[in-house]
Amino acid sequence: MGTLALLSACLAAAAPLTLDDALAAATKRNAELALARLDRETAAVDVRQSYQGVLPRLDLTGGFGRLFVGETEEVTVVTNPTPPPDFVRSAVSVPASNFGDYRYNLALSWTLFDGLANWNFISASRTRSTASERQLDESTLRVAFEVTRRFYEVVKQQRALEVRRETAALSEELAKRADALYSAGRGTKADTYAARVNLGNDRIAVRNQAAVLEGARADLAVVLGLTSSTGLEVVPPSTVAGPLVPAQEPPPLPELLAEARKRRPVLAARKLSGEASDKEIARARGAYWPVLGVQASYGKTSAEVDGRFGLFGALSAQYVASAQFTVEWNLFEGGATRASVQRAAVESRRAWTLLEQDEQAVAAEVTVAREQVAALTDTMATVQENVAAAEAGLRFARERLDAGVTSQLEVRDATLKVSEARLQWVSTIVDLVVARADLNRAVGGSL
Repeated sequence: MGTLALLSACLAAAAPLTLDDALAAATKRNAELALARLDRETAAVDVRQSYQGVLPRLDLTGGFGRLFVGETEEVTVVTNPTPPPDFVRSAVSVPASNFGDYRYNLALSWTLFDGLANWNFISASRTRSTASERQLDESTLRVAFEVTRRFYEVVKQQRALEVRRETAALSEELAKRADALYSAGRGTKADTYAARVNLGNDRIAVRNQAAVLEGARADLAVVLGLTSSTGLEVVPPSTVAGPLVPAQEPPPLPELLAEARKRRPVLAARKLSGEASDKEIARARGAYWPVLGVQASYGKTSAEVDGRFGLFGALSAQYVASAQFTVEWNLFEGGATRASVQRAAVESRRAWTLLEQDEQAVAAEVTVAREQVAALTDTMATVQENVAAAEAGLRFARERLDAGVTSQLEVRDATLKVSEARLQWVSTIVDLVVARADLNRAVGGSL
């Protein structure tokens, strides 16, 4: 709640949000991370619960009340005292009665051996708990990348909006210039119309770009766990706002693949799930063995509460106790045990197959991410040269326009080339930063 309050205060004051602020907010508020933490807590509870099969069980039951018996007739057969010798029925009426009915019973049961089924269940539960922790790490990696991607998407759209506004400002300047030239008799009416159409198109582009920016802010707000993007502004990191830093080639693909196999949390989680499934097979096979245990009980039943023979009287009176070793062996259950073992084996094969599938998916992610970084790294210098060339072309076109040797059409064309080159530069540098973040996620956050 502290991070949310700080974030809300920053938004209310229109304070720009840094990438570190966004990552911290997502750590506290992101729903995917919250669900992953709950899964980890559930797995931890399952571990504690799994020990119930190997620990003794002690139950206390009791009853306190009265027993009511209605009037009854008891019939007995007795010998007839008068000859001839025979038997006669004698009926006796018993009046209604009621008396106290107090009882308690303490029972102890403890399974000593069950084919190690419970111990294998404990081991499987602990393995699944560790897998849930690795899955939380995977969710953290994924959310961190998603925050980074959406954060930089806002940065990209902000910079694109600035470029669109600069282009619209230049179009407005050209429109005023065309009006002035026409009023001075040095331009044509067609030039003024063309300049106004260009200005209108550029203003439309600015408005559309503003809508795209709001969409990017809304996407960022969702991953941060916010219900509104109102007032959400970001601070462009130095990698985008500062001078262009020469890009470095990513490490070789075999090195990245080896790092991913070692560090990627989802692969560790899948491997642990496979190990847990193998333990479930051993647990199911435990049903082939007899179950050995001990049972003990002590109970008292009395019509009175106190006194020597009362419920809470002497422990050595009015009691029934037992102690015994127990053996329970399921010799045949219609093939259910065998079916359970087969089902556990199928689930084990499925778990290991999912590991192979994820290994292939991770390898593909690393390969694609590295290729994206390499491609964008190669194009950075060209994009920078294009920006410089387009800006030089615009300066030259304006000089020719000022000298009266060209029309606004050439200036307009040069303006569009500058706008396109700047947008491409913004897109490329942001995409390169995001691609590096994606490669870092793909290899497990070790870059």
